[in-house]
Amino acid sequence: MRPDRRLTLDASTADFAIDVANIVRNISLGGRRGAELGRLLSLLDALALFHHDDAVQVYCVTDRSLMTDERLTASERGTLESWYADGLLEVRPVADDRLVELASAARLRVVTDDNFLDYYREHPWLPGDRRHFLRAVAGPDGTVLVRPRIMPEPEDWQISRKEEESALLAAGLYDRRRGGARQDLLLRRWLCPEPGCPLFGPARSGGQPCPTRRGGTVRCPTHGVELQDMGARPHQVQLKVRSEGAVRHRFLLVEGESLTVGRAPTVPGGGVPLAAHLGEAALHWISRNHVVLELSGRTLMVRDISANGTRVRGPRGEDVRLPPGMARRLGRSESVVLHDSVSLELSGRNFVFDVFDEDGVQYPREGPGIARPTPVAGEAAQPTMLAPGPERGRAGGGNPGRKPGRGRGGRGSGGKRGRR
Repeated sequence: MRPDRRLTLDASTADFAIDVANIVRNISLGGRRGAELGRLLSLLDALALFHHDDAVQVYCVTDRSLMTDERLTASERGTLESWYADGLLEVRPVADDRLVELASAARLRVVTDDNFLDYYREHPWLPGDRRHFLRAVAGPDGTVLVRPRIMPEPEDWQISRKEEESALLAAGLYDRRRGGARQDLLLRRWLCPEPGCPLFGPARSGGQPCPTRRGGTVRCPTHGVELQDMGARPHQVQLKVRSEGAVRHRFLLVEGESLTVGRAPTVPGGGVPLAAHLGEAALHWISRNHVVLELSGRTLMVRDISANGTRVRGPRGEDVRLPPGMARRLGRSESVVLHDSVSLELSGRNFVFDVFDEDGVQYPREGPGIARPTPVAGEAAQPTMLAPGPERGRAGGGNPGRKPGRGRGGRGSGGKRGRR
């Protein structure tokens, strides 16, 4: 998979955050130069393996100094510049404070070797933390692997010395006394007054990055200027396309939108085409226009418009066939089965910033130690940002199979060959 397809600055749907400069300059990960972009590319593959999700999404942050690091080739620096221009890479004077924000406010696991000692007083949850950080290590065959890590518990003098070093490094560059970004900032739309801002500019489409909070105001993390509040952000859900037992693709559905999903949708805008992710049997079974998904408020509806039918699978594996043309509400623990080998599932990262549950109960939002509800009941056994799951394809985790005698026609059976 192309590396840029795994990059996102939508903090509500990212699975991990990466300390890019820390990884690119880590000579223990292989390579001959002091800085090599290939180390980051290897880490993206390692995170896909670690998370058992080839479409894993990562939020990348880098120190500004990396953009002009002469140890990188001109081509590598050009790649970083293009990612920044496309709104896929966040560039900061110093990335450390931002990475701690992402771990605290967005609940992202951060891949880094940095210990962040100068942030221990401001964030007392850091010492001994074992939930929010990962380390990239070299494997025995030269590949890059991902391992959980436990943050150190240093002596007070070690923290003080690190604070002094960072104060010298950051003198005049940013305010270290800010309160930190909060999750509710992600429920608003923000506009940066700087022309052409790739993070919060008017031309940006898709999800938004995580803004920063300084001196009681919400600011652009790149330009440091106050952002304009453009109102509430529409509710959205992320769905996964699981084919042959593995996640092959993800897409967002925004409140008020209607999306057609199928082999090769023939609707304006193209819908969500699945052909590139399907096996031969599924290609012959799934219709060009197979289902329509609609999000109204927080209610996700699915409607079957296919030739061979669609099923909804419940949390216990039970299947219910959708009546043709009739819309049905999809529960958080349910999945849409288009073929024995292909299903649509709600992502566990969809609802991480929802403030209220379905019964109107408000959950605490501040601090990484605060418990939050499990976003999707069915996701509990799947890999999440805090609990990578077991390898799929083994007991209990293989392809979603059809129960004997249920539905009509399966792989190789005599159902309609609905290439409609």
